[in-house]
Amino acid sequence: MSATLPPRLFFSRLWPPALGWTAMFSLLLAWNVVEERRHTEEVAVFVARAMIQKDIAFRNWAASHGGVYVPIDERTPPNPFLTKVPERDIQTPSGRQLTLMNPAYLLRQLTKYFPDPYGNHEHITSLKPLNPAN
Repeated sequence: MSATLPPRLFFSRLWPPALGWTAMFSLLLAWNVVEERRHTEEVAVFVARAMIQKDIAFRNWAASHGGVYVPIDERTPPNPFLTKVPERDIQTPSGRQLTLMNPAYLLRQLTKYFPDPYGNHEHITSLKPLNPAN
């Protein structure tokens, strides 16, 4: 004697567990997608904060030295917003022309001429900017 079920009874017993399995799998997939997005956002915020902290540390270092003198060239002209600063432009004993770069100008030059290889872009603006473009 064969213990097979009629097809109608077989499918009526098969579809509820299949539906339950599909629903459970769909819920797990949705939960995974939500968690992955949350984690991605967490990592992005962490990286952004690290980049800003690096920039702030660099600016603080440059500010602690009163700025940095660099040679004047086509990429680094004297900062027009520092015209009232005494000794903004100096000449070395050998005749080399140097200009003072304040921390903001240094950081702007770094981000302009040495962009992040991953395409990230950062910009720090003072609450009292000298440059109206900020």
